[in-house]
Amino acid sequence: MSVQRITSGAPWEDKVGYRRAVRVGDQVFVAGTVSVGVDGKVHAPGDPGAQAARCLEIIADALKQAGAEPRHVVRTRMFVTDMSPATQAAVGKAHHDMFKDCPPASSMIGVSALADPAYLVEIEADAVISD
Repeated sequence: MSVQRITSGAPWEDKVGYRRAVRVGDQVFVAGTVSVGVDGKVHAPGDPGAQAARCLEIIADALKQAGAEPRHVVRTRMFVTDMSPATQAAVGKAHHDMFKDCPPASSMIGVSALADPAYLVEIEADAVISD
């Protein structure tokens, strides 16, 4: 079975030894994705909803490179540094906006910290290309 490794060009990929996504057969696994702008800086500091939306944009791009679409996503994991109702609602709305027509199994997990204190959200996704 062939393996396709998709890079986003993030400096961490080579430093840590991972890729943004890996496709094996009809499955695509997207690594934990934080809200990085095209300039390499934190996108939308202090705004968990905007950060979640940016994470999902990056994930959608990785899926596209792997020949998948958001509708193929079967599971997401959302890691947030603040489990307040406002943060849950903001992150949940971004997730809903991406997956409203094809909701995956999902978890939102509170964590004490991410790679940089400015990151409030990190999202992983698994997809199965079913057509």
